[in-house]
Amino acid sequence: MKDRNADTFREALRNVAGLTFNAGEGGRIGDNITLRGYSAVGDLYLDGIRDVAQYNRETFNLEQIDVLRGSASMLFGRGSTGGVINQVSKAPSIMDRNAVTLTAGSNDYKRAAADLNKLVAANTALRVNLMQTDTDSFRDGVHQERWGVAPSLRAGIGTRDDFTLSYTYLKEDNVPDYGVPYFQGRPLQVPVSRFYGLAGTDYERNETGIATATYVHRLDQDTSVKTVLRRADYERDLRAVAPRLAGGVTDITDATVVNRQRQARGGEEHTWTSQTDVTTLLRTGRIAHRLLAGFEYAQEDAHRWTNSSSVANPATTVGDPNLYPALPANFNDSFSRTGDNTYAARTAGLYVQDSIELAPEWKLVLGARYDDFKADYDRPAPAGPLSRTDRVWSTRAGILFQPTETTTWYASYGTSFNPSAELYQLDDRGANTPPEKNRNVEVGIKFEAQDGDLSLRAALFRSEKTNERNTDLSVSVEQNLLSGKRHTDGIELEAAGRVNARWEVFGALALMRGKIDAATGQQANTVGLVPLNTPKVTYALWTTYALGGGWKIGGGFDGAGLRYGQNTNTTAAPAYTRWDALLEYERNAYALKLNVLNLFDRDYYEGVYQGHVIPGTKRSLQLTLIAKF
Repeated sequence: MKDRNADTFREALRNVAGLTFNAGEGGRIGDNITLRGYSAVGDLYLDGIRDVAQYNRETFNLEQIDVLRGSASMLFGRGSTGGVINQVSKAPSIMDRNAVTLTAGSNDYKRAAADLNKLVAANTALRVNLMQTDTDSFRDGVHQERWGVAPSLRAGIGTRDDFTLSYTYLKEDNVPDYGVPYFQGRPLQVPVSRFYGLAGTDYERNETGIATATYVHRLDQDTSVKTVLRRADYERDLRAVAPRLAGGVTDITDATVVNRQRQARGGEEHTWTSQTDVTTLLRTGRIAHRLLAGFEYAQEDAHRWTNSSSVANPATTVGDPNLYPALPANFNDSFSRTGDNTYAARTAGLYVQDSIELAPEWKLVLGARYDDFKADYDRPAPAGPLSRTDRVWSTRAGILFQPTETTTWYASYGTSFNPSAELYQLDDRGANTPPEKNRNVEVGIKFEAQDGDLSLRAALFRSEKTNERNTDLSVSVEQNLLSGKRHTDGIELEAAGRVNARWEVFGALALMRGKIDAATGQQANTVGLVPLNTPKVTYALWTTYALGGGWKIGGGFDGAGLRYGQNTNTTAAPAYTRWDALLEYERNAYALKLNVLNLFDRDYYEGVYQGHVIPGTKRSLQLTLIAKF
């Protein structure tokens, strides 16, 4: 993250094989990710607590990002078909250290960040992270502004009682970008700088506030109790344009009409979450047990609406998109909130896991979780209210063989579920539809080389959805049909760490084969096809080398194969490879580095959706000054 100047969640995840990005869909905003061929939009976490709201996540207060693959509902509850992504926040430490970072770059990119840590008393420290970013884009008219602050106070560091209070606030005000439409199943071939939105009136405004209290009590060296209480508030407001060609267009000229489809929604979410984990080590004869038991309770309340207007967006043309057309005087005032829906959900989850050491070389992992999930959905008349309750078991089992201290062979099996009422949504059929069920089977090896400095991993997996929801509106039934099946088979290879004292490397390769095995109703024509946004190959490599005298060079690439925008495989984004480079000089408390993104200035598309696709950045330079004190 630091080497590549990754300032957003999306940029930080470029190194992860098997992960692809979706464009905004149905007015959705924020981070939208597919992992192992399955949407992970509901599987994003912050310090182990669900962070499901729609917003663009930042890295200014992140220490690292964990990508946990496979069905993980044993630990995390609903969702997690392909895996979960957990953000790890920066925490106060007992050492005074401060850093200020200033970056300027192409497209009028400006960013300032500060990371300040101060020991204020014995075993007590205060840490404050600050950030402000303001940038245009290689896309005409697109703009991003955001700022954030994240204070945290930690007492009892290294003692039996460790207590942390933290708060993260992030605010955004952007001109959103829904890319370009498809023509004959591929991205419309125009300069990637060409923007079809309304730069003067489009906006995306997000505000996020997350307050967390964490208490860890260590009874002894083997037993601890950790309790986390969190309050999270999210607000968002969107008015964007999704460009669309008229139906039946067979030839493209500069005069071809592009319709500006309105994507205009708003919403707010408020959540309370309490989570308690107990870990301990005990023995039954010669067998050692590492036990984890936990309880989670979450209350989620959401309110969503549509920003409606009787005044239509003006159309434009392929060759001459007017970003600031003359609009009616009442254009902005014509918008009003309609279709207000409210959602309230309560989740109670109880889980336990036992890691059993049968012998020095053999370990067995067994775990189960029980979730009681209830959701109430209220819609404007005459639609009326809906409710759904699901009570589901999730299980996990694995075996590890460790012939040496540096080698681990493993095999694992896990299940998960996706209720109809997750992600703050429910309809008449979904209210009567049981959860989808998923399972993941994986075998692999992990090897620590170079005295633990270099980690190598290989895995073979199958992630499978065994009863996917299908809709058949031609049949009069009261629920969706749980008649669909699909799977992703894959191989993953990874390397991370130091080859030697000067040379660092991070590489990943995922080969995937996704297939829709069964479908009925409106989805019947997708059987045998590839699920959306599941490329056959994704890859990344980043490496740096210390030349001596404070100089470091680095570079790498990431890319993906062809990705379909819908399960019918009628629209697709072509394969791409993006190269980046780094040159850095560090001396004493100062560092100066130059990052070059998209070194060879290739056109490529990374955010995929059925009606539009988002281009990736053109070549851009970022110069960063870091001062530590």
